[in-house]
Amino acid sequence: MNNRLHGMIFSAANTFLILVLFLSYFSVDSDAAEKASLANNAINPAFASPCSANGTCRQLDPCADVDFAQCREFKGVPGLRRDISGSLGTLAFRAQIVNTQSGKPVSLWHDVPLVVSDDEKGFVVNAFFEVSRGTQAKVELNKWEPHNPIWQDRKKVKNQNFNRPRYYAWSPAPGNYGALPRTWENVLEDDPLTGFPGDTDPIDVVDVGSAPCPLGMAYRVKVIGALGMIDGTDLETDWKIYVVNIKDPRAAKINDIFDVPEETRNQWGTFWRFYKTAKGLSENFFYDPKSVKKVNTHPVWLGAKDARKIVLSAAAAYEKLVGECLNHKVKKPYWMPGCSP
Repeated sequence: MNNRLHGMIFSAANTFLILVLFLSYFSVDSDAAEKASLANNAINPAFASPCSANGTCRQLDPCADVDFAQCREFKGVPGLRRDISGSLGTLAFRAQIVNTQSGKPVSLWHDVPLVVSDDEKGFVVNAFFEVSRGTQAKVELNKWEPHNPIWQDRKKVKNQNFNRPRYYAWSPAPGNYGALPRTWENVLEDDPLTGFPGDTDPIDVVDVGSAPCPLGMAYRVKVIGALGMIDGTDLETDWKIYVVNIKDPRAAKINDIFDVPEETRNQWGTFWRFYKTAKGLSENFFYDPKSVKKVNTHPVWLGAKDARKIVLSAAAAYEKLVGECLNHKVKKPYWMPGCSP
């Protein structure tokens, strides 16, 4: 009798276990499903297809080597041109901006003025762009070399004693991507909105315009919004200021980030949330002013008025950086005129 009872209990337990496994197999965690869906959209995003050699790759467009004003699809900062040495895709590559007349080097971060106009027509600023729409080379301002040339970022090869040029692993750049001159995300203090320290860089900028730009070029843009990205690995604030090229055909109709199609905003948010996971790092998250914890796993967009305040705050942080030579206090001191590293 006891053997039969034990057998019945064992059989019932097995049946229950199988049922649990069956339900677990066919049940999908909603958050996991969302992540998978977002990731699939981001790997092959319609708005971030790679450029090609048949005229759509503009990062080395020679107009920028003559004078920024010669690049007709943009209102380039006049009197500046690009001087390239080395080959893109190598560690020797440099794009130094110089004065067109004198040939003297110019720092995109320190020498180009920020504000162009600030009135009822919008907040127009100069921005410089490191990465051209549709490209994958991770090109950026070199904060440590004199006059801050553009170079291709590098990564140390694991277990090897050499570096290699870096590329975006997630997808091509969804748009022209760069930074604003004379701004700084202060790593020495918590950001007044997010509560996380800055990432030590000039504040990032993204152009939603349609024209891919030459790398290293500085041109006029209208500020339309912001996204407060928090690096999920370093836990640093990395604001993304959204702008539109003032010569873009749609510029007059785009005055706020909410004038940009929701689908495009969602795709951008997906990119910023997941792009670092391609190299094994954590997902990023976002500042959310309406959340009790002030953060959200989903992108939370701020409009043009808020973006203006964020830019001006970063400009004030830059003035403090220069005035107090705070570059001496960061982990890897960078070059600044009047403040030797």
